Amino acid sequence: MMSNLYPKKITPTGEQAMILHKGKRRIRLVYLLTGLVFLSVLGTSLVQIFAAYRAEKLSLYETTLGMNHESAQKMAVTMNTLFLTMKNSLRVTAAQLEVEQPQILQKQLNLFTDSSGYFNSVVYVDKAGTLQAISPVSSGNTGLSLTSEAVKTALELRMPTISRPYMSTTNRLIVLMTNPIYNDRGEYIGFLGGTIYLREPNVLSSIFGTNVYSDSGNYVFVVDGTGNIIYHPDQSRLGDNVKGNAVVEKLMQGRHGEELVVNSKGVSFLAGYANSSENGWGIVVQTPLSEIESISLKLIGNMLLYSLPLFVVFWLITLWLAKTLAAPFSSLTDMARDLLNGKRYDRFPKESHWNYEAHHLNKTILLAIEAFQRQEAHLHSEAQTDSLTGLANRRTMDARMGQWVQDGVPFSVIAMDIDDFKKINDSYGHPVGDEVLKLLAKIIVSLARKEDCCCRTGGEEFIVLLPDVPIDAAFRIAEKIRQKLRIEDNPTGLPVTISLGVAAYPDGAASAKDAIRNADSALYAAKRSGKNRTVKYTAGSAFGENS
Repeated sequence: MMSNLYPKKITPTGEQAMILHKGKRRIRLVYLLTGLVFLSVLGTSLVQIFAAYRAEKLSLYETTLGMNHESAQKMAVTMNTLFLTMKNSLRVTAAQLEVEQPQILQKQLNLFTDSSGYFNSVVYVDKAGTLQAISPVSSGNTGLSLTSEAVKTALELRMPTISRPYMSTTNRLIVLMTNPIYNDRGEYIGFLGGTIYLREPNVLSSIFGTNVYSDSGNYVFVVDGTGNIIYHPDQSRLGDNVKGNAVVEKLMQGRHGEELVVNSKGVSFLAGYANSSENGWGIVVQTPLSEIESISLKLIGNMLLYSLPLFVVFWLITLWLAKTLAAPFSSLTDMARDLLNGKRYDRFPKESHWNYEAHHLNKTILLAIEAFQRQEAHLHSEAQTDSLTGLANRRTMDARMGQWVQDGVPFSVIAMDIDDFKKINDSYGHPVGDEVLKLLAKIIVSLARKEDCCCRTGGEEFIVLLPDVPIDAAFRIAEKIRQKLRIEDNPTGLPVTISLGVAAYPDGAASAKDAIRNADSALYAAKRSGKNRTVKYTAGSAFGENS
């Protein structure tokens, strides 16, 4: 609730400015010393880094091969587990199908498709090769006679099968998984099939992601047991037969491992590969050999970065050695400049310098400045507060009102005066009167907001400024102050009352001083009408609402 009165900025004279800035023309050895340290540390680091470059490159080569092999094995285990689950789900569902009740059959297929999420579509094909049911229904038309090699193989073998990629009747590149269906009499009646659309989001995408090209060019692809590409980040490669690839040939033989290989496009890769025993598919994880060089260069950059802290330590030590003699004088120069610019220091640096003279000179001047600021702060506080009550004084009040008027902030004024205060002083003595004043100040503060300005402007005279508070609300606040003081215990032992006047700015007042005069007029009207009451000022008359 107090207004800060900032000291004026002090503008240095020409001679002062020359003294403060004279240091800019000094030659600083710190630059030479830090430069030498920089070159020596950097040179040493470069020699060590490039000496280790070949070893790092070989280690990266071996690490990449091992990681790719490990990744391929983990993916193979995941895919093996997934396809085993897919087979089991087909087997369990096939055993429960109501093939002779088309409506129930369709619901069963729909439920299987929606709940499992393994297949893009599920079909029931009878032993004649006719499509009897499909889910989702939009995937194809029932009643079609299916003649693909995959369907024929499933019907002939009458056992679980996984096909090679082929084009379906809906012109999709698919893989078909099947499980035979037998009726209650043990007669073969067809198969339940689940399809994977290779060029659409599918179960393989859920394992490997929709885009497995990394920033470095790493990628994964999957081939079936005959070398056909089942999964590839480049969908145009799906269905291609790449059994001429050395890694793919080893996969077709059921082997796994890691090696440098040249792919079908003539690009060298570090490849790790592994087989899935459940479906006979192979997974290849490979990294372009050209990226090893790029990663090696990044490792050099990282090593430089890791050595940076050591370099910084040496540089900072050198910088400290160069600056330690000048530090106290530079600090005092900066502080002097700040003080001339009106800055205040809440805390002073407690520095200890190895140089005896510099240490004690710095310490003595800081103590002197600190004592000066404490004295200035004390005088500043006394200049804007009332020493008895701790409230703002008239100077603070005028400054606060001036700021509000400048900012266009409306406010209300409550002027108050203790009734028969002279009798209190005469009857009980001035110390008791002072205690009454303190009590009123305490009550005012307890009912005021943080943004309000509570002032003591004379012996028993007080003013409260209420920003953004209309006169009616200010009247109610004044009444609370009056009533609380009247019932509060006080040093006299008898009730103490006050008279109050309320006015507002800019309502009925052309200036802040007019608002104060209007509040005083209302206060005098309260005195004349019997005291112990509040009067609200209205234009043309001090007798507005009163209580």
